[in-house]
This record gives sequence, structure tokens and C-alpha cells, in this order.
Amino acid sequence: MAPDSHKEDRWWKGWFTTTCALVALLASATGLFWDFAPQYRPDPLDSVGADVSIVAVEPDVRLLEWLQATHGANYGDEARRVFGRAPSESELAQPGELIYVRTQVDGHKHKDVSLQYRLYSGTTQEPADLPLPRDLQDVQRISLDAPSQRSVQLLWTPQLTDEDGAFIRVELRSNHGLLAIADSPPLHHGRMPR
Repeated sequence: MAPDSHKEDRWWKGWFTTTCALVALLASATGLFWDFAPQYRPDPLDSVGADVSIVAVEPDVRLLEWLQATHGANYGDEARRVFGRAPSESELAQPGELIYVRTQVDGHKHKDVSLQYRLYSGTTQEPADLPLPRDLQDVQRISLDAPSQRSVQLLWTPQLTDEDGAFIRVELRSNHGLLAIADSPPLHHGRMPR
């Protein structure tokens, strides 16, 4: 074997060993990163699905009570976000219905997932206008944490006592489209039938 050939052979072996060591170092560093920050781990997509259902509708719930139930001690911050300003006591005292919605979201990690609702007329089966002031239209949509979450979400709607026979449609959406949909039974004076 010529001396130059021997040097070239050693160079290739050294290069190969160094490359393998760098790849192993990178793989172990990535594994350690995911162990210390699991929220950034890519979704394995081994279970993908979503489901939504309306469990109950509770009548005579003031907007303030809904904000307190959903945001605890920080309800004032959320009220300012919803109204775009500090709301008055009369605005927070608005009567309405509390909608209990059971959600299940699997395999949509790192995606924006939201829950929204609309009121539909019982006679025409078309969307009906809710008696919502322009300021309050944000209450019809909430954002959810997506990775493998099963929970009950609380939505608030203005009083539906005049909407006899109407129904509520809830939609679970991601930034890629509709994930799940459910309708309530027809409401009578803002209540679900027993």
C-alpha cells in the first residue's frame, strides 16, 4: 500500500468516526431536550380524534357568575378582555344560560383548538341571532389546550327564554378545520328537556 493511500484511508476512518459521534451526540441531546421540555415533543399521532357533546344547560346564570366560574380570581382581567374595557355592574349582571360542554381532543398537539357555539331556530333550522351586544360576541368562542384533553367546558349565552324550540350547536375546531359537532335537544324556556 502506498503511503498516500494509507493517509487517505486513515482520514476517511477518522471522518467516519467523527460523523458517527456527532450524530449520536445530536440524538442524545434531542432526547434530553424532550425529557426536560416534553411540551415541545412532536405529537406521535398514535391516537387522533375529537368529540363534543352538550351535557346540560343551566338557566339564570349571570355573566359575572360565568366569569368567576371559568377564571376564578382573575375574572376581572377576562371581563376587561371580553368587553375591551372595564364593564359596568349592570353589564356583568346580565342574565343568561350556562352551557356545559364535554370535550375530548386527542392527537392535535401544537394546534389551535377552539370551542364555539351558535343558536339555531327550531322552526327554520337556520342560525338565529343571539341577543348579544357587540362587545360580548367573544363569549361565543373559547380556546382549549389540545394534547389529550378530556374536560367539561363552560359556555355562557344570553337568556334564551324567548327562543322556545331553538337549539344550540357547538363546534370543536382546529386551525385545520372542523373536528366535532353536536346539537342540544330543543330548548324550552332556556332549558333542556328532562
